[in-house]
Amino acid sequence: MTGFWQDVRYGARMLAKNPGFTAVTALILALGIGANTAIFSVVETVLLRPLAFKDPERIVALWQNNRKDNVEREDATPANFVDWRAQNTVFEEMAALNPWSLDFTGGSEPETIRSANVTRGFFEILGVQAARGRVFLPEEYEAGKNRVVVMTHGLWQRKFGGDPGVVGQTISLENEPYLIAGILPKDFMLQIARETRTRKPEMYAPQVVSGEDWENRVATYLEVVARLKPGVTVEQAQSAMDVIARRLEEQYPRENGQVGITVVPLHQQVVGGVETGLLILLGGVGLVLLMACANVANLLLARGHHRLRELAVRTALGAARSRLVGQLVTEGFLLSLLGLAGGLLLAWALVPAIVAMSPADTPRIQDVGLNLSVLAFAMLLAALTGIAFGVLPSLQLTRGNLQTFLKEGARGALGGTGAGKLRTALVVSQVALAMVLMVGAGLLMRSFFSLLGVDRGFTHNAVALELYVWDRYTTPEARTQYFRDVSEKLRTLPGVTAAGAVSSAPFLTSNHAPSIAAQVEGRPPLPADQAPTVYSILATPEYFRAMGIPLIAGREFTEADDARGPRIAIINTTMARRLWGQEDPLGRKFNVTFRQGTFAFEVVGIVGDVRHRLDRAPRPEFYRPHAQSPIGSMSIVVGTASDPTPMLAAIKQRVWEVNPTQPFYNEATVQQLVNGTLEERRFQLVLLGGFSALALVLAAVGIYGVISFLTAQRTHEIGVRVALGAQRGDILGMVFRHGLKLAGAGVALGIVAALGATRLLSAVLFGVDAADPLTYAGISVALLAAGLLACWVPARRATRVDPLTALRHE
Repeated sequence: MTGFWQDVRYGARMLAKNPGFTAVTALILALGIGANTAIFSVVETVLLRPLAFKDPERIVALWQNNRKDNVEREDATPANFVDWRAQNTVFEEMAALNPWSLDFTGGSEPETIRSANVTRGFFEILGVQAARGRVFLPEEYEAGKNRVVVMTHGLWQRKFGGDPGVVGQTISLENEPYLIAGILPKDFMLQIARETRTRKPEMYAPQVVSGEDWENRVATYLEVVARLKPGVTVEQAQSAMDVIARRLEEQYPRENGQVGITVVPLHQQVVGGVETGLLILLGGVGLVLLMACANVANLLLARGHHRLRELAVRTALGAARSRLVGQLVTEGFLLSLLGLAGGLLLAWALVPAIVAMSPADTPRIQDVGLNLSVLAFAMLLAALTGIAFGVLPSLQLTRGNLQTFLKEGARGALGGTGAGKLRTALVVSQVALAMVLMVGAGLLMRSFFSLLGVDRGFTHNAVALELYVWDRYTTPEARTQYFRDVSEKLRTLPGVTAAGAVSSAPFLTSNHAPSIAAQVEGRPPLPADQAPTVYSILATPEYFRAMGIPLIAGREFTEADDARGPRIAIINTTMARRLWGQEDPLGRKFNVTFRQGTFAFEVVGIVGDVRHRLDRAPRPEFYRPHAQSPIGSMSIVVGTASDPTPMLAAIKQRVWEVNPTQPFYNEATVQQLVNGTLEERRFQLVLLGGFSALALVLAAVGIYGVISFLTAQRTHEIGVRVALGAQRGDILGMVFRHGLKLAGAGVALGIVAALGATRLLSAVLFGVDAADPLTYAGISVALLAAGLLACWVPARRATRVDPLTALRHE
């Protein structure tokens, strides 16, 4: 230990005597360690930290998988859930969550509180108790006794200011008194389906499982969770549920044909949607750290060259090679500690920025921070980097007989050609790593712009207001009249071009369109599992104009298309091709079967395709007049002549003129809805693009350092060349060729590595291949140009060498 502390004190003095070198090295390490620590803090919270439930490894989510429509995971139907719960033998308890909403009118303006109705056993499965008050009693799952709620900690703070006295009080929800039974723990978080993560429930109520609705095997809207019995594995549970699925398929071939059951661990379900993106970022920032280590190793080699006399003297005085290596490695660890301090400071500043940029549906993102686990990771990272950039240079500098340096001088004393080969290998590896990282960022960028260029099928100057009017307007006639009155009010607003309503607005994930099999009238009926699947949407007159969806043929809906008129439909071009091919579908009829029976619809119009997600092809859809099936779950769409953002408040006021107590479940411009679907890709692109820019700088710095060092080493040679008549262009060409060889070798190696590494990006790419030649060519040119630019200063310095001074060199 005495020798160790001597090395520490000596190393500290040496670093203090070279403040420029120490500052540059510590900065490079701080960038690498800080960026890795910041990304790891997100990974640790989102991916690695167990869910805050009792025995979370025993909790699973259950989904229907629809082989006919190629849907791997969809919500369960009520009747299927009832059968799953009754027939399974592998779960202690199974419960369903029904996404819902409760209207609250006790604030400054009416508000819809996102909520969920949960069946018996839901909180017991999770092992969650209320932080204040209680959760539901067994009798509160019975009809007439279920007007009771528990709320999240966030809603309690937001709406009630954290007042503990609200527990046990009643509030008016849906114009009915509801008892506040309890407040859930602050860390309670449950985001099962990714499509609903931006609409996390803030309030929970008991779900009564009885009545006609629970015999429904068509409507899919329940999210199901269950707790495995002790000793039962997920694989065993899957096998048991497969048996139940086959049984239900035989009993109900029409509704459950080709419908299976998928069992997924809850942790995997929660993080599955963001896992790939975060691991890509972690891999990218890891490459940056490797480049930083290579850069520091090169700096230590260059600095070690100037310390060879010191090392030789110490060897002559009896120092063993292990003692010298220990001293150099200790100095490396001191540098890594400085990098750790700077890295933690950088991570502390980066984490809030990363959280702010993260997609809103990233689970537990608000819990991200620098905790003990992250601190331990940063310290381990610093130790590993100290080894990575410290040991190799130390071994290289101390190899051979250092005492010959005292006899022969500096020329060639740096371990022969070994050190030069190591420096070259480090620079080539830096360029190769930069190539991999920049290609990945380039592919993501091309993919992002491909998405931006996709034809969405509608214009962006529109506002969507999602609302539910079932409880306020209980008859079909009242609902029809309400949406008609709202549309008329909105049309009188200056700047509004059209106003309509639709049951499934693009990019509003809560507006689901039911999928059903369609049969073309006049043709032999197809078996249920072979009939084409189409999506049914309800719309009011002017919806297509408000949304900017082009009419291709036929006509739009009018006020005359009501319940007394013939059943008609407007189809999109994808459905027209799917059902009729090259035939003209106008005037033709098709049949679909709803719960109420089978109905025939006459095609009166064809409109353009609309994408509901940018990365998915348009689906076959048909629109029905809302007045012929007036449901209460609709989105009002208001088209405007210019940017609708400043008009949002005025649009809401016009809706409230019809009913001042009507809240909105969602409100956004169409452009905001589209941008929301791009959040994750934008997040990945910004971070990976930043890492790539840093990688390019590090690669250029590495080339600059090596070329500068080698040029200084060849001062004598350059002087001789100039004395013998070499021109300025000859010297420049010699230096540039050397730099170009290093960059070219790194680019070639990087292309091979990138071809393998970018295959991992295939799942997140759109409109571009992982081996896209344009991206590879552009990045190669950029790296070669950076390499040549890095050679410019050393090359100019070489051309100014005085031959007389150079001949006296050394």
